Amino acid sequence: MNQQERTKILQDIFGYFLQITQWLPNNIDIAAEYVCKAEALIEYLEVIDCGSIGGFDPDNPIKRLGRQKFPSSEFELYNRFLALIRKHNTKLKKECGFTINNMTKYFKIISELRENV
Repeated sequence: MNQQERTKILQDIFGYFLQITQWLPNNIDIAAEYVCKAEALIEYLEVIDCGSIGGFDPDNPIKRLGRQKFPSSEFELYNRFLALIRKHNTKLKKECGFTINNMTKYFKIISELRENV
């Protein structure tokens, strides 16, 4: 797979995460559909990268030496997406005002809200 194809898939996944943010919490069923779509493409790229799914690649740039190298979003699927982006330093386009970094913050904040309720 060339870099252009990979970037398109990653941009599609980013769009799915954007859809998740639009449908939560009002329509969980539609949000779940986008979670499944994102997960399928993430697993596809993980298999291409390291032959397995779930972020077991020892060169995974998210975790090194048991410590977080990059901030966690507290959403494991999104963290796996971040690892795929960072593995090849892929640049994605902003969508509907969201960037990779502010979507990371979004998932972290909603996770913290749940913990503080």
